Amino acid sequence: MTEKHNKFDVGVIGGGPAGLSAGIISAYKGLKTGIFEGGTWGGLLSTIYPYKHIFNYPGVPNILASHLVAAWVRQSADLKAYLIPERVTGLSKDKVITTVENEYTAKVLIIATGMRPSLLGIPGEQEFSQKDRGVYPYVTEPAFFRDKRVLIVGGGDTALDAVIDAHSVTNHIWLAHRKDTFRAAETTVKKVHHENMATIIYNTELIELGGGAEVSWARLRNNETGDAQKIEVDRVIIAVGLVPNTEMFTNLGLNMNGKFISTDDQMRTNVEGIFAAGDIVSVYQLATIAAAQGALAAHNAYKYIRRPYWA
Repeated sequence: MTEKHNKFDVGVIGGGPAGLSAGIISAYKGLKTGIFEGGTWGGLLSTIYPYKHIFNYPGVPNILASHLVAAWVRQSADLKAYLIPERVTGLSKDKVITTVENEYTAKVLIIATGMRPSLLGIPGEQEFSQKDRGVYPYVTEPAFFRDKRVLIVGGGDTALDAVIDAHSVTNHIWLAHRKDTFRAAETTVKKVHHENMATIIYNTELIELGGGAEVSWARLRNNETGDAQKIEVDRVIIAVGLVPNTEMFTNLGLNMNGKFISTDDQMRTNVEGIFAAGDIVSVYQLATIAAAQGALAAHNAYKYIRRPYWA
């Protein structure tokens, strides 16, 4: 890495909706911008939801998640942002960015590392989540679910959207939810009910998974009666929430709001020159919100660096 390209005005940590949006705006404003992503560009939209149709992103009422990500990446590159495919392993208050391969510096950091799927911590979950053995966080590849017996666990938007996507390739779906009402969008819930897309099991929790080379059964328990049942399944989707990726930032002394990073209305953290945006600061995980927060963080990063008269 040459001296010329290891110093940035803005270092964006994370290449999901918030990070790419922050990179686009800061590069557009003329700041030398490096966007760091150690996994797949687009974050969860690429790794978990690439075949998911997004119906609530303004301006594109029905677009595949992977296509939306591709547009962001292309726009970032067109604006001359540096897309750096390296995993960040450490950050400092002095704005030093350490990756597995190199070390970089920036005048401002924008943390946008997003979230990862939560785990239930039940027997069989880890075992069958590896190497395509039947347990997934979403309908990651529709062909894997064709004509399969699918159990979906959860009651939010991800779980209900998974029912809709799985229903396009199979008619054998159970939806288990630990409550008796859903927290997903009402329009989605009505669609699932109206078209009888799944057998819905309320007040029910997944307590164990088993099988051989692949998962083949799931044990469920009613949390009101205590009654348990075992059903035969081929695929299981566990959609029970997300956990922010904030572990690497503990040394920075960032103020936290529970599991989220605290920011003010300009996306500033309590550490000078460090901003945060997206799912790691918001209880409402939505691509449009993450993108807006990334743009706001970049705008205020510009003000911090350039000190324009109008600021």
